[in-house]
Amino acid sequence: MLKCDKCGAGINNGAKFCSQCGDPVTEADKVTVPQADGKVADVEITFGKSTSANYAKAVAICENLPTYTVSGDGNQIQHAVTLPVTEIDLIVNLFDLVGSWKSSKMLINGQAATKKDLTYGGLGCFQGRQKAYDPAQYCYGESAWDCNIWGCKRLNMPISSFGGGWLDYGRFDQSGTWMFDKNRIRHELEAGLKENDWCPVLDKRRVLETFEKLPDGVNPKRDPRWDYQTRYQKVDGRYQDVAVGIRPVVEEMSFYVLGDYKPKWEPQEPIEVQRVTMTLDGQVIEDTAAGKTAGTRRPRTGNKKNKRKWYDSQIYVIVLLFLFFPVGLYGLWQSEKFSHRSKIIWSVALAVLLVIGLATEP
Repeated sequence: MLKCDKCGAGINNGAKFCSQCGDPVTEADKVTVPQADGKVADVEITFGKSTSANYAKAVAICENLPTYTVSGDGNQIQHAVTLPVTEIDLIVNLFDLVGSWKSSKMLINGQAATKKDLTYGGLGCFQGRQKAYDPAQYCYGESAWDCNIWGCKRLNMPISSFGGGWLDYGRFDQSGTWMFDKNRIRHELEAGLKENDWCPVLDKRRVLETFEKLPDGVNPKRDPRWDYQTRYQKVDGRYQDVAVGIRPVVEEMSFYVLGDYKPKWEPQEPIEVQRVTMTLDGQVIEDTAAGKTAGTRRPRTGNKKNKRKWYDSQIYVIVLLFLFFPVGLYGLWQSEKFSHRSKIIWSVALAVLLVIGLATEP
């Protein structure tokens, strides 16, 4: 954060003007003004004569800017200024002064815009980036829910350690390789790029090149950067982990990031797992040994205690058979703790008791 030599306000690194008074950044502010890379959207703000107390302040700010123009005179006077969106703080402050006037108007690349366009979406995110400790890491995500390989968290396509989102776009082939639906992934990316088109640091070409680098398919058995996403469910009469998708080893995902900058995400602690068999359509695709899995974040699997149902307790079922017959009978036939023969004997015995009870009732 630099300091304006005119009004003393703080200035973000990279800004060309003070966001409070519009004074151009010079050597006196101890900064070398960087040139923006690529095409940056322009913001044009125009406003007319006003009786507002903010009118004189708005004019004073505009007079410091080299793109400031005036047309007309008297009550017909029109003030206009054009700024690159990289000067987002100055633009927001100026529009806060004049935006509520009927004579004011704002265009971004020739399109009518509102205050919402400045504070939300790509431009609002850019404003947060300018204040971030590590601006580049900010774009790649600083938390588990927004880390991404694209360089823009506003695309809403994160790489969650639990999988999901765009990582679910695909299917398994017979070898256990997850084949990405790249047409759908590209569609989602292009929609996100269009929505955040005004962000001055969004590199669309790099995003699409990252997409091209993404393989058509990944097999977690051969690629340590990926793991199976599993679901604990009943298969052929017993519970086991069944592969339903893939999930990334997040700290390894920088492999897919293009350019010199490599984001860093929090490493995942290895988790102990019991030996379980993971299947895909009834076929064994992985046998996980007990111990620790290095570099992956597998969920605790094979733990039936967490999946246990109330009817898996024989005592509980028997008690309910006498206290609340319908529920007990349901639990009896759902439970795997009773043999088929035992279920028939219990059902017949209880039916006899029920008939005797009804027959002897006055």
